[in-house]
Formats: sequence, C-alpha cells, structure tokens
Amino acid sequence: MGKILIVSEDGFMGELLRLALADLDAEVRCVPNVGRMTELCRRTNFDVVVLLGAGSFWGGSDPARLLRPRGMRRPVIYVLAWQQSEHTVMSLLEAGADQYMTFPVNLYRLRRKIIEELRSL
Repeated sequence: MGKILIVSEDGFMGELLRLALADLDAEVRCVPNVGRMTELCRRTNFDVVVLLGAGSFWGGSDPARLLRPRGMRRPVIYVLAWQQSEHTVMSLLEAGADQYMTFPVNLYRLRRKIIEELRSL
C-alpha cells in the first residue's frame, strides 16, 4: 500500500483532495503546513506528497530537501497552484518539484498520475 501526504493551509481544499484519493490503494493523510509535514515525514516515508500552493517553496523552507534524503527520488512532489509565470514554474521544478499542475485541477488527471506513481513502486 502506498502512502500519500497532502499539505494544504486551506482545510477544505485539503479534505476535498483527500476524499478524491480515498479509494486508492494508499494511506492518504493531510496536514495544514510545511512544519507539520516535516514532523510527519520524520516518522513516515511517503511515496507522493501533494503541496496545494507554491508558497512553501518561497516561504523560506525547502520542501524537496526536507522530504528527500540527498540523491533519493521519493517521495514524488506534486505542486498544485494557480497559474504562474514560466520562470516561476521552472524555478519550482529546479527546486525539486516533480509535477506542477494549475488550478482548477483536473482531479481525474491527478488521480491517474498518482496511480501511475504508486504502481511504479
């Protein structure tokens, strides 16, 4: 069984995404911020982390460094955010985000991508 972590300051959006992924063969957890994400990731190895919003990359934290030991490819990091400039998107990808999707997010497409990630374990 895979493990998915959702990081969202917006409780409603986080819960909506959690419910959309609830029927996958995975444990799905949701936390409200990067601080809680860091605490939880010290105890649990997640396969996929979904960050709702790009702010955690600019707020002084480095989610990719916090989540992945050096040289590791897991967890896969998805960033779901409002449309950003090409420069900003490239910066997110260079900072360690594996996927960037814009709001409004196509939940079917997101589910398919996450299912593919979990199957590749």
